[in-house]
Amino acid sequence: MNKHTKKKLVMTEFPSRQEQEEAEYYVLKRPLRRPDTDIKKAVKYVSVYTALSLVFSAVSLYLLYRYEIFAYISESLAEFSAAHPVLLGVLYFMGVFCIVGIFCLKSAAIGVIKLYQHYAPEDVRRRCLLKPTCSEYAILAIQKYGLLIGIYKSYIRLFKKCRGNVYRIDYP
Repeated sequence: MNKHTKKKLVMTEFPSRQEQEEAEYYVLKRPLRRPDTDIKKAVKYVSVYTALSLVFSAVSLYLLYRYEIFAYISESLAEFSAAHPVLLGVLYFMGVFCIVGIFCLKSAAIGVIKLYQHYAPEDVRRRCLLKPTCSEYAILAIQKYGLLIGIYKSYIRLFKKCRGNVYRIDYP
């Protein structure tokens, strides 16, 4: 039996009756938890993130100019910084913003999922046939595996496993 056949067998196996009943109750009858998040809070976090990135990049760029670090790096960069200080500042800010953003993407992705959980209608949130629900699974997967692998696992769960009419239990 090859690797692909094993994978298909695992996905098509039927869960036990007890597992189905537990997952069905979880999906259909439990009270929906709406996270305490709203758009105002998200906008506030994005604004604080942008302001902190701006302050950090301005202070660090000032120090780079003050101690003439660009002159030590390369002559062409020193000439560019002298000729186009505003453009260099904008490019530097964008670089700092992106680098700092990489460290915040995991929290941002979880925040987006929580916004979905907060605002999605009940009938949409109860369409998932698995325990934990797809949005809860996505949060757990991102927390456990990191952003890229967590999003990949969530994609597989949402578009490959969450089909049919059998209730299942599936943790990341």
